[in-house]
This record gives sequence, structure tokens and C-alpha cells, in this order.
Amino acid sequence: MSPHPDRAPSDGPSPVPALRRRAGSILIAVLAVIMLLSFLITRFMEEAVEDLEYRALFNEPVDLRTFAHSMLEVALAVVHEVALIEDGKLYAPEQGWGDPIDYAGLPVPNGWTVAVEVRDEGGKLPINTMNESALNRLLEETLDFDFGTARALGSVLLDWIDPNEERRLNGAESEEYLDRDPPYRAANGPLQSLEELRLLEVWEDEFFDEEGRPNELFERLDDLVSVVHAGPVNLNSAPAAVLESLSEGQPWDPEYIFDGLDEPYLKELPASIDQQTAGTELRLLRVTVSVRRGEIPYTVSALVEPRISEESASGGSPGGRPAEEDQVRTGSREEQDAIRFPFKILQVTEYGVGRETAAPGRYSAVDIDPESF
Repeated sequence: MSPHPDRAPSDGPSPVPALRRRAGSILIAVLAVIMLLSFLITRFMEEAVEDLEYRALFNEPVDLRTFAHSMLEVALAVVHEVALIEDGKLYAPEQGWGDPIDYAGLPVPNGWTVAVEVRDEGGKLPINTMNESALNRLLEETLDFDFGTARALGSVLLDWIDPNEERRLNGAESEEYLDRDPPYRAANGPLQSLEELRLLEVWEDEFFDEEGRPNELFERLDDLVSVVHAGPVNLNSAPAAVLESLSEGQPWDPEYIFDGLDEPYLKELPASIDQQTAGTELRLLRVTVSVRRGEIPYTVSALVEPRISEESASGGSPGGRPAEEDQVRTGSREEQDAIRFPFKILQVTEYGVGRETAAPGRYSAVDIDPESF
């Protein structure tokens, strides 16, 4: 049969499939390059965002930091004003100082989030100043240690805190700690933080796990004691567990001491309670201000000791000097002391985040909801 008259004779294979294969290979290569570039760009953006977020923590806008410190001053001003209304006395946040922003009626800038916490640090037992009897009672009666373990814990802690190197029975001094790897000496001074207990014999086994992390018993201890407070416990802010510990062997019941009050807090200490260990006034205050604008956070926390009197509201204050003293100040120490600022600033930290503290035990005793204030 002769070839089709309209079809030219073929001299070899058609070039079309080869061109298609070549075009397909080029397309795959282009797609691969695009995918690689997309991956690199995405990776670069993720790292850039992480870097910006990290830098934002330490290079926050100046106005954010300034605003946070301004809110700290507002909180202290509110505490000062409320105390002056109460003859210089601070008892509990129900007086009005618990929510400084609401009390002052300050507007929060649009797009900003502000939280101010004013907390009494005197509601816990002062572990650095507790005597041996009180410490043993806390360990035995409240934390349920047996007699021997409680005595060992107490002796080790007191050896760590006292200024000498005289070892108590069942205690430990630098001689024991210098045999460790790495070696270190006993502090011979007060605990700076509760986590420092991981360095002490016996305590390291009872209050920390094998990795040195605080265990559940440590959390219970943290609700009971403070390393920054050294005076009588303010019963108005003491958690229920602290009230129970204070009342062990004493002629008063923490469930009834808040009954029949005109205010939801104690102003006078009942005669049955030892004034050396308990009180009704706030003597150590922590103010924490947390500010966030968008995704940028900033936190400042100040530990302050109120020194409020009628004089702090008059002639000695920065804005109320007598006319004869109205002159340019050079900022000398004597002149700064003469200002009589109503608070002693003990510590200021930034970016600090602490554990949520237990609610005062008196709320359950008098059926008060702390969230309502």
C-alpha cells in the first residue's frame, strides 16, 4: 500500500516529545529553586522575628519603661494617701490600696495593658529570724517531719545562718561543705532566697528532687515562710497555713479571731496573741507593675518599707517644702535624707516573675471574697 498522499515521509523520530521532556525538566528545576528560596525566606523571617522578640525584652521603647515606673510611683502615692487617712496605718488592701489604678482613676492608653499588684510581704513566717523552738514547731507540726528529721533540718539551717563556725549537734558548717565537689562555705548570714536551701545538708534531700528542682514540700514551705520579712507576721495577710502554725500551742483559734469586726480586718491584736510573733499592720510591701504594649512586655517590681507619718505629707516632702527652704538643691545625702520620702526602697528588679501567693486565711474565716475588692 502506498503512503498517504497528504503525509510527508518521516525521516526520523518526532522532536516534540524531546522538547516536552526538556521543558518539563526546566519547570521542575524552577519549582525546586522557588521552593528552596521560599524555605530560606521563611526561615530567615522566623529567625528575624525571634531576634526582634528577644531584643524587645531588653531594648523596650523608653516610653514603655517610663510608663511602668510612673505607675509604680502612682501605686506608692495611693498607698501613702490611704495610710494618711488611717493615721499612717496600713492593715489590708480593703482600705483601698489594693487597686491603685482604679483608686487613682487613671486612664490606660489605648493598646496598652497595665496590671499593678500591691502585696504585703509580711504575711509569712520570717525564716531568717525564727528561733530554734519556732522552727522545730514549724517543721514538726506544720510540715509533718518526725522528731529526728525536724531537729536535723533546724540545726543545719541555723548553722548556715548564724555568723560563727560552731557546729550544732546534727548541724553542718563550712567544714562539711568544703568536702563537696565543688567546695563552698556556709553563708553565715541570712538566706537570700528560698532556693538557697538546696545547698544545705538534709534540706537538699527533703525539699528538692534528684535534679535539684523544688518538690511539692518546697512549695508548701514557700507558702509559709519569707526570706525578706523579719518582723511580726501581719495576721490580716497571713494564709490559713501560717495562721494555723502561729496558733500551735497558743490560746487562740485562727477561725475565730476575725469574728465580729467592724472592718474585714484586724486593727488591734487580741490580748491572747503574742505581739512578738504577730501583728496587724503592714510593714513590708512589694509593688509589681506589668505593662504590655502589643507583644512587648515590661515588668518592674519594688520591695519597699513604709515610713509614713504626718511629717511625710508636709514640709519635708519634695513638693511641699517651707518657703524658707525653697531653694536649688544639690542632691547631697543630707538633703536627700531631709526630704523624708515616705518609703524606704529596699530592692528594685525588672522582668521578675514570682509565684502566685496564697490568699489570706481571714477571707475564709469571715466569708469574704478577695476578688470583690
